[in-house]
Amino acid sequence: MAKLLVLAFGVSGYLFGVSALVGWIVSMLGFMSFKVTLFEYPDNLGLKLVVSFMLMFLFALQHTIMARQNFKEFVARIIPAAAERSLFVWLTGFVLWTALILWPEDKTVVWQLENAMMGQVLTGIAILAWAYLFLASFAINHFELFGLQQVYNYFRGKETATVPFKERLMYKFDRHPIMTGAILGMWITPMMTLDHLIFSIFFSGYIVFGVSIEERDLIKQWGEGYLSYKKRVRSIVPTF
Repeated sequence: MAKLLVLAFGVSGYLFGVSALVGWIVSMLGFMSFKVTLFEYPDNLGLKLVVSFMLMFLFALQHTIMARQNFKEFVARIIPAAAERSLFVWLTGFVLWTALILWPEDKTVVWQLENAMMGQVLTGIAILAWAYLFLASFAINHFELFGLQQVYNYFRGKETATVPFKERLMYKFDRHPIMTGAILGMWITPMMTLDHLIFSIFFSGYIVFGVSIEERDLIKQWGEGYLSYKKRVRSIVPTF
């Protein structure tokens, strides 16, 4: 029964996490808005910036703390280690959906292409950027990244083996292709509204910060192998 519960937790977490990712993508593409007007934000840019920053800070705090190895080890003492990644995906989905729903809306147009055909071309490029993100997740094992493989192996009574670091597909020329796809997908748009711009600025800033922290963890995990990779392959996303 315990194994079945862990499996159910992982599968539902996967579906919820992926739904948040897809929600983010269609929101950035302008295909759909998930904002729920619980109340009207005052027409005050300063207040909107503060609320936007708080929502982004919530995402950054959750993502940064839960991605650290010492936190993972702490969680594994409370719940089965196989469910740790699923917990991360569940909470990531929660804070991302929260940001998408509560993000202050401001449809002031910052820029807009008047040429309809060029607008469609830009939208197509943005879709390719998001597809690049998804393909990159499969290049490193999509189902392990979202915690599904771990809970499935736990259900079957198997250990999830640590897969050696491999340079596959876009990882041969881009150290962080998932983040590259996210940044390109957010910024390539035929019409940039103020709320979209603020989201893109805050989220891009966190990506640069998060990637820099992640690289330190990757060096600790893979040692000289990753240092050699870092020298040979550039990061399209800026790092410090």
